[in-house]
Amino acid sequence: MKEAGLLLLVENDPKDLKNAADSARAVGFAEVEGKTSPYAARIFLEDRLANGPKLPDAILLDLDFGVESGYELLRYWHSTPRLRAIPLIVWSILGEEQRHMCALFKVNKYVGKWEGSEALQDALKEVTQATN
Repeated sequence: MKEAGLLLLVENDPKDLKNAADSARAVGFAEVEGKTSPYAARIFLEDRLANGPKLPDAILLDLDFGVESGYELLRYWHSTPRLRAIPLIVWSILGEEQRHMCALFKVNKYVGKWEGSEALQDALKEVTQATN
């Protein structure tokens, strides 16, 4: 399997961060850049947009961060053409209302955390196939 490159993983739960990173590597991502807040992820993306070296090949985003909201990063992704070209998967415990919002933002894929690691890996595989 050809490696897909860099995945930006935005998740604040350490267990979920590890599980998602393991899933990403298992399906071919060579590198996983983990950020524990939407703000940190936005700074990372702004730096990459301005200075390189390159943008991530995909973004995996949780929406539920307590005080912060993953929707802020989702809005930034959606409103920035160079970022919107990057496949984005939302992986969250939130339900159908959030799935509907993700459809409005034209998110590539929505995976509920309750669907398990196999569903996450399937979504990540789709992204790796699309980027190769």
